[in-house]
Amino acid sequence: MAIQRGVDVLIPCGSSASVAARRLTLTIPTVFISVGNPVGMGLVESLSHPARNVTGFSDLLGDLGGKLIDLSKELSKGNAVDYLWHTDWPDGRQRHFDTEQAALSAAVNFRSHGVGNTGDVVDILTAIKSAGGSTVIVQPSPFTYRLRERIIASAIKLGLSTLFAFPIAAREGALIAYGPDYVSLYQKAPLYIERIIHGTKPADLPVEQPTKVELVVNLKTAKALQLELPLSLLIRADELVE
Repeated sequence: MAIQRGVDVLIPCGSSASVAARRLTLTIPTVFISVGNPVGMGLVESLSHPARNVTGFSDLLGDLGGKLIDLSKELSKGNAVDYLWHTDWPDGRQRHFDTEQAALSAAVNFRSHGVGNTGDVVDILTAIKSAGGSTVIVQPSPFTYRLRERIIASAIKLGLSTLFAFPIAAREGALIAYGPDYVSLYQKAPLYIERIIHGTKPADLPVEQPTKVELVVNLKTAKALQLELPLSLLIRADELVE
């Protein structure tokens, strides 16, 4: 184990790894990367004042539910939103709740579809299509990131549009993605690590959030789904995949 070898800094990536690192040590400086809700998960006391041995970089994924609801409503032009989420992930229920509240505020019928294992995904997407669904918001989680290619391929085959919070998903075939620029997020991490190695306390380094959130639209997928996307959406896009 790294802690037993006497490391100077721990650098966990993702919510689960970061929570595990927090439980292992209260003293070794820790810089997390790509955590959606570091305050809610108990990693830091606040973004501006971590107040502990932990700081890092939030990816804002826990705060994007409302925007994904708006995009889904714009696409489907209806009053129902289908939401695919991972039930066995600790942070999943909070993200589910936040997105459900956003749907309530937008006067949209929120149709929840929990998935517990990989074998359930295709069956759930098929059920969504059979019930008249057209657009599926895919909750950002380690599970859905790992299965994104299967989800995207199955959805296109069924004639469903998918919305992800990972920009890479739209480049791989999802109709739309709205999420942080991960390249810049990871490029900033070495700066914090260097400062900590030279004596700065993690508690004195505020948790940073992405300065850029990308809207990526896949025109090839839109054509495959025979969709005519709103011009306003295409104008707002940071990237159009052809």
